Amino acid sequence: MIGRKFVAIRKGMVGLVACAMAVGLSGCSPVTPTRAEVEPEPVKATLGAGDLVEDGVLTVAMDMTDAPQAMMGQEGEPSGYYVDIARLLADRMGLDLRVVSSADAAGSLSKGKADLYIGARPGEDDVVESGALVQNASSVFAKSADGSREVPTASAAALRGALVAVQTDSAAQDALDSAGIDATLKTKPNVNECFEALAAGEVDYVACDATAGAYLARAYPGTVFVGAIAPAASFDAIAVSGTDLADQAMGILEDALSDGTLEAIFRLWYGDLPFTLDGLTLDGVTFEQEAPEGEDASAPEVEKDALAASDSLNSLG
Repeated sequence: MIGRKFVAIRKGMVGLVACAMAVGLSGCSPVTPTRAEVEPEPVKATLGAGDLVEDGVLTVAMDMTDAPQAMMGQEGEPSGYYVDIARLLADRMGLDLRVVSSADAAGSLSKGKADLYIGARPGEDDVVESGALVQNASSVFAKSADGSREVPTASAAALRGALVAVQTDSAAQDALDSAGIDATLKTKPNVNECFEALAAGEVDYVACDATAGAYLARAYPGTVFVGAIAPAASFDAIAVSGTDLADQAMGILEDALSDGTLEAIFRLWYGDLPFTLDGLTLDGVTFEQEAPEGEDASAPEVEKDALAASDSLNSLG
């Protein structure tokens, strides 16, 4: 179980202001108080045993193999973007947090295994949805010319004949083929090795899941998202409709979006990746909008790269 983590800065800020006023008289230097010196402001929980799977605990399900959204840290603790969102919810509800692994979004809620599910595709019945917390799509990354964050200009035509590192048998490799991009592919066993090849100048681009690529790009200065080569898939938080828990959770996420907290968490994990990938497909890339019966063209297999690379993703922390 993960204990509550509170962020309390009011007391520290008061001390800094008082010290700043005294500078020049006493030579006081501002000192940030340690976590132990700052008393957290308690949040009173308003949800009881009748609202929760376990009294006093927010139980959140997510697919723990969907790195870097959700994964196990080096010491076996839950880690990832979804986990930090779950912590945010638990903190603001005044509850402890328990994370459980499940790939069955609706089943986790209907069978009483979890109070919330983070990382669900939209469209589940009898649930309220948060709206997209993250979008993912097979995408292209490159190094900017001067090592800055400036995004290089690229298109399907520019990739023709270029050297592109891609994980073997990945969704990104399939997307390159489906998009008709006639590049020279350099296949690698995992996404880490793709980015190492890009950093070493062995390839011109990397093709991989947007979230996995953005997570890894943090370790390679000047490496940036260029554009998507497949339709973007959205992932939400869901809770059972008509419950106090759902109302609170969705209200907290809405507030976190408006006050910048959600973006701060997003940037921590994905750096400069755009929050919304809609409209960011590379020029000249086209894909089918009409799916055969029983299939969804807007729902590509986006977990494939990150799942196979989860061990190497964990190593970056």
